[in-house]
Order: sequence, then structure tokens, then C-alpha cells
Amino acid sequence: MKPPAGDDPPPLETGSGPRSAAPGRRGPLRERDFQLLWSGQAVSAVGDGIYVVAIALRVLEGGGSATDLGIVLGAHELAFLVFLLAGGVVADRLRRTRVMVAADLVRALAVLGLALAPGSLAVWGLAALSFVVGAGSAFFIPANSALIPSVLGSEQLQAGNALNSGALRGAAILGPAVGGAVIAVAGVRGAFVVDAATFGVSVLTLLLITEPARARGRRSSAVADAVDGLRAVRDRPWVLAVLVMATLHLMFAVAPAFVLLPVIARARLGGNAAYSLVLVLFGVGALAGTLVAARWRPRRPGLVALLGLLPWTGAMLALANPFARWWVAAWYLVGGFGVEVFGVLWVTALQRDVPAELLARVTSLDYLVSLALMPVGYALTGPAVDAFGPDLVLWVGAGVLVASTLAVLPVPGVTRFATPPRTPPEAGRPQVTPR
Repeated sequence: MKPPAGDDPPPLETGSGPRSAAPGRRGPLRERDFQLLWSGQAVSAVGDGIYVVAIALRVLEGGGSATDLGIVLGAHELAFLVFLLAGGVVADRLRRTRVMVAADLVRALAVLGLALAPGSLAVWGLAALSFVVGAGSAFFIPANSALIPSVLGSEQLQAGNALNSGALRGAAILGPAVGGAVIAVAGVRGAFVVDAATFGVSVLTLLLITEPARARGRRSSAVADAVDGLRAVRDRPWVLAVLVMATLHLMFAVAPAFVLLPVIARARLGGNAAYSLVLVLFGVGALAGTLVAARWRPRRPGLVALLGLLPWTGAMLALANPFARWWVAAWYLVGGFGVEVFGVLWVTALQRDVPAELLARVTSLDYLVSLALMPVGYALTGPAVDAFGPDLVLWVGAGVLVASTLAVLPVPGVTRFATPPRTPPEAGRPQVTPR
């Protein structure tokens, strides 16, 4: 699996950034290439929100059941996880913009397939097209994350990542609303066409980006490249420790909290309106977190990021006790803020610490390891609640979150989110100055 010779860039300095004067003194959106990247992905993210609404209605309007919908959505998530590592390998071998354009075109064709497919298309056909969309995302996301340091200077990375995250959060709110409006006017098929058009906008902006060439090491097999990505994580114990921690958080804390929130909201917090309110406030908190993270430069970003995750225990314990809905909503607001601060500081740290030629692979491992057990958490929450009750499940999840967060703090590099400098073997010994 070797790239064509034309895709192998000439050796240049690793991680060469944008060509701008006085890096760090200009806002990220003043940089032409980042402006193109950000605007294209903001539009595409709205399309993702449209897709979420449209695919659900496409299944149900075709006579599908909840089980059928689960199969179609599950096919998307399965493809994303299966192809993530391959996506990271490809994005580190080829120019990232080319990988992203190809992924967008594949996803656009799959979405157009959903728009043009007959209403009688069987659920397996819908699942197959959904699988293709998920596979495209698996190639796109690692390339996108690894491209950002190529179009921004180091001092602008954190603000740029905050802008990216803010666009995604905003699109998560705006996208479904736009999707509902489009469906009301043009139907589900029209919504898929609009979603495909947003991929087209992304492609146009990517084609206008001037991606700096980066260093390429010796040619090797795709398997060897994947192993190099694993080795890059192994050589950074702080990265491995946080990935294991995140896996535990998502399985034991995040998954049960989001499964039980609508159940508890309907039972004692005021019904669906309360459920919607809590989710909106979580999003508001997250948007506020991106604004703070864009400018805050803590001396120990890892410590700040991990402490920002602890308020999520308050959200879980508020659900486990008969608090008023405003108390639950307030904790979700604070929880969203902390989660977003963590996310921006974490992504920025990876981009600064990991060499450019390995960044897409490490990013894909970040997603793969973190998300691997979250579906298990969703699946086990119901049986665990039936066996032990919701309160115990939430208390255990909160305990796992706190314990795993505190457990990784002593790992070298965690509190600073950076690999500690290696001490030379001769350190501390008398040095003889050569004549």
C-alpha cells in the first residue's frame, strides 16, 4: 500500500507552518489557509447535523423499526471504528488535503445514494450506505486534526482548536434545526441533497488550501506505519495514561449518564422539556469552555484539563439524588464547560508534542482507544440498572471517574501534557572539559 510517487512530498522541515509574519500575533482566522479550513468544516458540520435527522426519518418513513434504525446507525459507527487506524496511516502517508477531499467525495456520493435510492430499499441497503459514510469520516477526521498544525503557527494552535470545537458545538445545535426546516420544505430526500452540498463546500475550500510539504521517512508497509503510531503512543506515557483514563470515563461515566438522563428527566425532573433544557445547557457550557480555552494559557495545562473533568461527577450525583432540575441543569452546564476545556488543551498538546509525520496515526488511536468501549457502556447500562438500580450505577460511575482521573496525575508528563525532557546519563557526574 504505497502512495503514488507524486503524492510523496519532498523532504522539508517537519511541521512547517503557515507563511505569516509575527506568528501568534494574528488571530487564527486571519490566516488564509486556516480560514478556508475552518469555514469549510463549519458548513460541513451543519450538514452532519442535517444527516442525523434525515437518516433517522429515512428509515422510519420507509417502514423501518427502532431495531432497523439501530442497525443503520450502528453500521456508521462500526465503519468509523474499523477504518480509523487505516485513516491515520493514509493521512500520514499522503497529503492531508487530498485524503480529506477524497473522503468528502465518497461521503457525498453515499449521501446522494440515500437521496436517490427508492423508498423500498431494504434496511441492509441503507446500512451499507451508512457504512460508507462512517468509513469516509474515519479517513477524514485524523487528516483534519493533523492538518491544523500545518496551517497555523504553534502559538495559534490552541485558539484554532477552540474555534474548531466551537464550530462543531454550534453546528450540533444548528444542524438538526436546519435539517428539520429543509425536511419540512423539501422532504427527506432534499435534506440529503443539502447535506451532500455541504460536502461540496468542504471540497472547494480544501482545494484552495496550500498545504506545506512535510518530511517523509523511509517507505514502509502500512502495517509498519501503524506499528509506528502505536510506538509513538507507547513512547509518551502521558498520552497512553490519558487514553486509558478516557476509555474508563466514557464507558462507566459518560455512557450511563446520557442513557439515564432522559429516563430520570421524565420520571422526576419535568419530562421532555427538562431533558432538552439540560442538553442545551450542556452545549452552552461547552461553547463557553471554547471561549475560555481559546485564550487561557495555564502553566500546567494537563492538570487544568483533568481537573476540568471532575465536575462531571456532580452531574452524575445530581441525577442520582432527588435534586431540583435546575440543580441538575447547572451541573451539566459546568460539566460541558470542563469537558470542552479538556478537549481543546488535549488536542493542542498532541499537535505540539507528536511529530507531524505521526500525528494523524496518533489522532486515530486517540479516537479508537477512547471510543472503543463506549458502546459497551451503552449496552450494559440497562442491565446494570435492572440489577442494581440507577443510583448505584451513577455512584459507581462517578467513583470510577474520580479514581481514574487522580490515578493518572503522577504519570510523568501528564500535568503538563508534554513529554518530559530526557536526562542525559552523564547528568550529575563531574564533567571534564576537553582541551
